[in-house]
Amino acid sequence: MMKAETTLRLIETGRVIAIMRGQFGGREEDIVAAIVEAGVTAVEVTLNSPNAIDSIERLARRFGLNTAIGAGTVLRPGDVERVADAGAQFIVSPNRNLEVIATTKRLGLVSLPGCFTPSETIEAIEAGADAVKLFPAVCLGVNFVRALRGPLPDVRLVPTGGVTPEAAREYFAAGAWAVGAGSELIGKDVMLPGGMENLRTRAAEFAAARQDLVRPQLKIS
Repeated sequence: MMKAETTLRLIETGRVIAIMRGQFGGREEDIVAAIVEAGVTAVEVTLNSPNAIDSIERLARRFGLNTAIGAGTVLRPGDVERVADAGAQFIVSPNRNLEVIATTKRLGLVSLPGCFTPSETIEAIEAGADAVKLFPAVCLGVNFVRALRGPLPDVRLVPTGGVTPEAAREYFAAGAWAVGAGSELIGKDVMLPGGMENLRTRAAEFAAARQDLVRPQLKIS
């Protein structure tokens, strides 16, 4: 099993967690191959997707050495154990469940619980969470991230929900550690003609948002 420190480094490398939710007709590996090629280094398969455990197992087997493969919408401690057996390296939830966090850390996985308030964020970190999924980010906004960074500068914040490439760029500039991108990245159009090319374009746009943050700014004299 990949060590938690390695998983965190992989997520931090790309700073985008691609969220796979729904039915993709067995094309999950093709989808992940396309976004990994564009520079995405973390993929979350939600447990409310058909055959989620099987998808996690296949993706972990093929991409797990160089890409962090995780499980999302994890609501119960027992689900953590199931996805850990399938090869998941990180656990994402829409809520802050202390038992889920504890089980995740006991199994040596990276914990990203969902939080909406400063109190939930602090409680999650004190319970052992490695990062905090700010959800739904579309309701919180960039200014919330910037404000939260004041008292909590060392907390890894991962805005998720309604994150476009443009929003990702703003979140990174505000201090977000990473972002979670769902249908804004892996949309249902991947099943349509030309959909995979659209996916590659979107993945490249998300990767560019991250690169813009680390690229030195040229001074114009």
